[in-house]
This record gives sequence, structure tokens and C-alpha cells, in this order.
Amino acid sequence: MIAKTYDLSDAVTYHSGEFPPTALDYEALLGPAEDTAASLARYDAKMSGMVNSELFLAPLRRQDAVTSSRMEGTISTIEELYRLEAEEDAGSTDPYRDARNDDVETFLSRALRNASQALAEGEPLSEHLIRTAHQQLLSFGRGAPKHPGSYKTEQNYIGDERRGKIYYVPIAPEHLAPAMTELVRFMTESKLRPLIRIAVAHVEFEALHPFEDGNGRIGRMLITLMLWKLGILGQPNFFVSGYFEAHKDEYIERMRAVSAKRDWTGWVIFFLQAMHEQAYVNIRTADAIFGLHGAMRERFREVLNSQFHDQALDFVFASPIFRNDRFVERSGIPASSARALSRRLVEAGLLRTIEPASGRRAALYAFDPLLDLLKV
Repeated sequence: MIAKTYDLSDAVTYHSGEFPPTALDYEALLGPAEDTAASLARYDAKMSGMVNSELFLAPLRRQDAVTSSRMEGTISTIEELYRLEAEEDAGSTDPYRDARNDDVETFLSRALRNASQALAEGEPLSEHLIRTAHQQLLSFGRGAPKHPGSYKTEQNYIGDERRGKIYYVPIAPEHLAPAMTELVRFMTESKLRPLIRIAVAHVEFEALHPFEDGNGRIGRMLITLMLWKLGILGQPNFFVSGYFEAHKDEYIERMRAVSAKRDWTGWVIFFLQAMHEQAYVNIRTADAIFGLHGAMRERFREVLNSQFHDQALDFVFASPIFRNDRFVERSGIPASSARALSRRLVEAGLLRTIEPASGRRAALYAFDPLLDLLKV
């Protein structure tokens, strides 16, 4: 329930009966759609042409997860995310992990991965797939009491909690079921050009706000899945949260204008611009990660003087924060050599010690060159 002290004076209400739009200005959309398709094609070619592309995509994915979470007021730095992953991987009862258990954004990456696998195996893009992804996203921490995998049963609102200001009133719960059915039908059957279809589907999902929590993260995940499912990208790997966070005020206002003024065309132009610009940002970041890997390869060879320098480098790129016992167990390097190599990396300043070894607890290390590159 909304508190009586909340200000609804400027709130916009969901556009009942106006979806899907019937009056898009296709002449205005043609140029932006073509530009965006070209930039996404360049991004896709860049990613597809990289040897061991997952090594360079994974940091982009984590960076986007941090930005996506920051938009919803949870995890705030790339180091926090990687540290949480390191503690989860170690099965740790570390107080740091326990204190931030509400922010374990690894579940966003897991939800995307599982949804992608389901689609690859032939499952359709459906309400079931969306609810399953939501269930996986919110099963732990702060989301657990908010009915993971189930649609909302009470009216929700979009606004500024701190200021007590409501900006948008999504669809009422009693009208949600048929609206979600219509949205999924539109996502899978619409004859609109794919990029325009994705733009319209995204704003409609956010306008429905079907879940009690996690709508933004699921909505942005669906962008990636649709880009892949509709053949725009060869892999379900595109990361758009950065643009939306940097232009958050316009993002909100453009969505509000859909309901307030039926300005679907203005929203689609904004969305296409977001995809276009973010494609170039992602390319630049991937290039920077690739360049860092090349430079560090020479540095690791020099510092380690070992046949295992490439394996050590790939491990720290995949896990830039890690417990040393995981490096010993999983790097593919003989245990005695692995311990010696991590020690040399610390001595050379290539690894920072977050926590020294204590009793049976292995040291926790950070690979700052990659973490610094990914800071947003």
C-alpha cells in the first residue's frame, strides 16, 4: 500500500487500452533504426571475432550488472560484485558476504544465462520464462520476501522513495494477466521491425511493472534476450544499463510520455539512440579489456618466468577477486607452482591482498588493473 504522505500530484497513470501503439511515425524512426542496426552489427562482429570472447564478455556482463543494480539502489561497485562472487564460490560464511547478502547480483547473470539456455533449447519467449528468470533473480536476500516468480497482487508505484514523490502508476494487478499475455504475444508475433518491436516491448513491460520488485533488471534482461532471439545479435550478450543510468531522468520522462501523451515515437527514438551509443561504449570497453590482456600477458611472462603464465593470467581475468585456494584448485597449474606464482604476483604488485591468509582461510586477492578499467 502507498503511504498517505506520498505526493501523487504529478503522477502519470498506465495507458489502458493503448497497447500496442497504432500511430508510430515510421518516417522519423527509419534513420535511427538503420543507424542502430549498423552499430549493433559492428558490436556483434567485434564480439564474434574475438578468440576466447567469453573472457572479455564476462567483465562487460559484470559491469552491466553493477550498473543495473545501482539503478535500483543495491550493489554499487564492481569490486563488491566480484568479492561477493568470490565468497559465494568459496562457500564462505564471511561477514562481508553475510552483510551484503541482499545484493548478490550474481543472480542476475545466472538468470540471464539460464533463460538464454532455455531459449537455445527451444523454449519459447513466454510468461513462464519471464517468471522463472524473476524467481531465480529474487530468490535470496532482499527479494526473497517479495514473491519471486509471481506477479504483483497489490498496486505498485514508481517514484522517489526518499522525497515521497510518485512519478508513475503502473497497471492495476487485476488487469495485469491479460496485459502480460498481450505483451508476450506482441514480443513474439509482431510484424514491426525487430528493433522497434524491442523498444515498444521494453517500455510496455516497465509500464506494466508486473512484479513487486526487480522489474528494471528483468526488463533490461529481456532487451538482451530479444536482440538475440530476433537475430540482431549472434549471442545473448548486450549491455545497455550504462546508457539508461547516465540518462536516467530522460529515461523516466520518455516512459512517462508514452502514457501521458501517447508519445511512442519519442520513446522509440530515445531507445534506439541508447542502443546505438551503448554499442560503441561496449566496443570501446571490450577493446580496452583486450588491450589490457595483451599488455598483462607480457607483464605476467616477465614476472612469473613460468610456462604457466597464460593460465595464471586467464584465471585472474575471469576472477579478478579470488581466494588463493581457488587459484590453486582451478587454474590448471600444479598446486606447488600455483602457490609460488600467486606469491610472485603479490610481490610484483600485480595482485593486491584484501585479506591475508588466516588459519585455514586462504588469502583473498584482487587484480586491480582489470577492476580499475571496469569502474563506472
